[in-house]
Amino acid sequence: MAIQPKHSDLPPRYDVTDFTNEQRHRFTTVANEAHRRRTLYQRALEKKLVSAAKERAVKPLLSSGRGKPNKTRQVIWLVTFLLIGLWMMYMFA
Repeated sequence: MAIQPKHSDLPPRYDVTDFTNEQRHRFTTVANEAHRRRTLYQRALEKKLVSAAKERAVKPLLSSGRGKPNKTRQVIWLVTFLLIGLWMMYMFA
């Protein structure tokens, strides 16, 4: 395999004669505004995610109002099954 010399004469990113000075200034200001806007949106999104995570972490797992109907429902089903069991013991004994 042949070894080639290192290329030191890289072409410029754009040709200097492509833009006028006014066009270059306008492009720079628009690009800077877009960059500022992008960072602003990114910060807002991070704030939103952080606040949502904080809200989720602070929220209690069990609320006092929700536990009561479940207990009542469990007691009703337990009594129903006990009555059915007593009836089956009486009928098939």
